[in-house]
This record gives sequence, C-alpha cells and structure tokens, in this order.
Amino acid sequence: MSGGGLILRLIDLVFILLFGFIVISQINTSKMINPPKSTEAGTHKDSTAVIIVGVLPNGQYPINDGQTVLPDSTRLQRYLDQEARKAMAAGLPLGVRIRANWDAPVRYSLAAAQICKDLGLPKGLDVVRTLQK
Repeated sequence: MSGGGLILRLIDLVFILLFGFIVISQINTSKMINPPKSTEAGTHKDSTAVIIVGVLPNGQYPINDGQTVLPDSTRLQRYLDQEARKAMAAGLPLGVRIRANWDAPVRYSLAAAQICKDLGLPKGLDVVRTLQK
C-alpha cells in the first residue's frame, strides 16, 4: 500500500469521528436571561398609586387603560406632574410603570423615564409585545 492511500484512510477516519462528535453533541443556543429588577419602583403596596404609561411606536403615550392618549412627552410631563401633586395632596406615594411596545423606539421610553426622574417619581420599565386589534 502506498503512503497516499494511508493518508486518505486517515482523513476518512477523522471525518467520520468529526461527524460522530457533531451528531452526539448537544447544541443549545437558548440562554436564560434574567431581567434586571427595578431598584427605583420597589414593591407596590395597596396604598401606592401606580400609573401605567404605555409607549407606542409613533411616540404617543396611552395612560392606564388606554382611554387617555397623550400625543407627546411634553403633555406626559404635565400629566404626571398633575398626578404627582394629586397623590401628594392625598398623602399617597406615586409610582410609574413604563410599558414600551416591543417595536417602539427606545428614545420615547427614555424620555418618559427622564420625566419621571425629573419629577422624582419612582419608575419601572417593561417591554411588552401586544397584539393589534
């Protein structure tokens, strides 16, 4: 047997072993991602007023149940300022949950978070995928 035939058999053997290892190995591309906990909002007790601010892809902000939709961040700031004053007058702490739609640009969520920071309101941020009706 010539040396070239032996090398071809060794290459065949290496490929067989390689494919064998590929077949029996586990390939797992999914990883568990633990979302960060909000350190600002804390736990909401029954006596805490929470406003849920949605963030839409067009930059509008639906409030709580969606019947009130604020067209821009300026109106959102006025609304949250008024609600913070009402909550302070009632003696209730006020928290804000910002729920951004998955396809909303992040600048709208950051604008809402900055408004909460400027007003001194604790906030939390969620990203949700909603089904359109």
